[in-house]
Amino acid sequence: MSGFYIKPGKGLKKPYNPIQGEVFRCRWEHPDSSRTFYVAEQVSHHPPISCFYVSNRKHGMVMNGTINPRSKFLGNSAAAILDGTASLYILPHDEVYQISFPDAYGRGILFGELRMELVGNVTILCNKTGLSASIEFKAKPFFGGEYNSIVGQIQKNNEVLYTISGKWDSEINITDSKKQSKSLWNPKTGASNRLLKIIPPLEQQDKWESRLLWSLVSEAIVKNDQTSATNEKTKLEDAQRNAVKLRKQNNEHWKTKFFHKEGGPFTYNCINTTLFNPETDGEEDEVNFVIFLKQKLDKEQESQSTETSNTKEETNTKTESTSNQEVKSSDVKQADPPQKTEETKENTKATIETK
Repeated sequence: MSGFYIKPGKGLKKPYNPIQGEVFRCRWEHPDSSRTFYVAEQVSHHPPISCFYVSNRKHGMVMNGTINPRSKFLGNSAAAILDGTASLYILPHDEVYQISFPDAYGRGILFGELRMELVGNVTILCNKTGLSASIEFKAKPFFGGEYNSIVGQIQKNNEVLYTISGKWDSEINITDSKKQSKSLWNPKTGASNRLLKIIPPLEQQDKWESRLLWSLVSEAIVKNDQTSATNEKTKLEDAQRNAVKLRKQNNEHWKTKFFHKEGGPFTYNCINTTLFNPETDGEEDEVNFVIFLKQKLDKEQESQSTETSNTKEETNTKTESTSNQEVKSSDVKQADPPQKTEETKENTKATIETK
């Protein structure tokens, strides 16, 4: 549910339009020193397809998903119908949960209050356990009612175990078969502990990364310069159209970067759903959109690594010292011999005559 917790604002006059090949990455650092990594890629523009991958194997969680949005206009509202699913892997239990998405509606695009609303049915299913959940994101009625309300139930093999109700932006309660209720979700109570999303600075980003790719559009929006925002957005879209034409002329096909498709949905190239082993696995990391686990060194390996490092330092020091001595010796050997002056010659002649 936390993925749906959004603070609706006043709306954007110039929304971003995903570019084919656009990528995004970020991470969250947890108090236990583990990290959650997120990478995403726009693998297709027509139709639009977004792929994402989330990993924190130390916490036993991996998610791989695909979203296929479709637009729908309803007079004073515009909707993004979010087809696709996400596969949530619970590694310690070897369970996989298939999750669908609610649709997003923008209300009041012509008149009235401008706001966003999540509407539709979400299903969560685990074939291994027989557990399933159905959640309805309810639309606010024209008269009365509230925004952001949900109702749902959790079942196992058609037996209702729990019911849930509430508002996804404030609090959701869960009730068991004995009618005992408790709070299941309350984003406001944990707001102060919310983790900071860490994104690489612009100077370290690839040209296809979202923040850098759309930086000029973002700057114009912040300055409320709609003309510049439109111009910069048009430049990106025109470049994409020209690239598509060129590939068509050369009979080339678009190649995705970090996700692939083989029959089923798109899958992250480096997906890893093996159970985290604290004895052998080190910390999780991400480099150039590749998420991986570092190998953990045991004490003997760490000792050998330290000894090797010290040996290399000593060798480098000795080599440097020897090199300096050779340089000094070479300087002496290559120095020009002193020139004999006329006075030196006369003294030498007198010494010989005396002998």
